[in-house]
Amino acid sequence: MTTWCNVLREDETRLCSEGAHDDGTQRLTPDFDAAIVGAGFAGLCMPASPARLGHGARVFEAGSGVGGTWFWNRYPGARCDVESMEYSYQFSGELQQEWEWTERYASQPEILRYLDHVADRFDLRRDIQLNTRVVVGRVRRDRRPLADRHPRR
Repeated sequence: MTTWCNVLREDETRLCSEGAHDDGTQRLTPDFDAAIVGAGFAGLCMPASPARLGHGARVFEAGSGVGGTWFWNRYPGARCDVESMEYSYQFSGELQQEWEWTERYASQPEILRYLDHVADRFDLRRDIQLNTRVVVGRVRRDRRPLADRHPRR
């Protein structure tokens, strides 16, 4: 049996891609080519890479919302130690123009609002599965890596 990915939801439900399971495990047939763990700054922009190659990606996030570190760390006074403009995404000029930071060094709530805005603005939530922990992942040796299937020109 080749298991593509096991993930554990907050309700402890295990999901697997293949095989018969006596332990109540449900089947998951992936409709994506790449699994991305975490919906923080890096995880939110990662689905675009496989998409450029004509493949889908799914982001698995343990939390109930996007933001990664900024979702989890909500202590008083939490803020970025890098200027807000430098800490924001640079891949979209429109995003740069439409978002206005209120502080030179953004606070945690503002950074979280920004990441929520990015997720909504670029319709990223459709590729994010919240409340899901990845407990193990195995590479399918019967498939070539995405980059090998579609080399850059």
